[in-house]
Amino acid sequence: MNQLQKVEKIEYTGHYSIFDKEGKKICDVATIDDALMMCSFDNTRTYRQVKILMDQIVNIPSTRLEDDKQLKAQNILPDRQAIPVVV
Repeated sequence: MNQLQKVEKIEYTGHYSIFDKEGKKICDVATIDDALMMCSFDNTRTYRQVKILMDQIVNIPSTRLEDDKQLKAQNILPDRQAIPVVV
């Protein structure tokens, strides 16, 4: 089952990115209303709609290793016994 499966390309708007006047990304927002609000704080800001394309799904088979080849469980450090410092 180690094969590529072609599916339809799905294009959808993922989010909007907000940039300052130098082109540096400030933040990402989910809606056009949020993008317009962020740009209204400073008139030099711009926004761009980010589109995400999804077109391939890769199926990768998995196998279970024998128990002796498994990674050992990690030991979690015990809680500290020290008294917290209050400043």
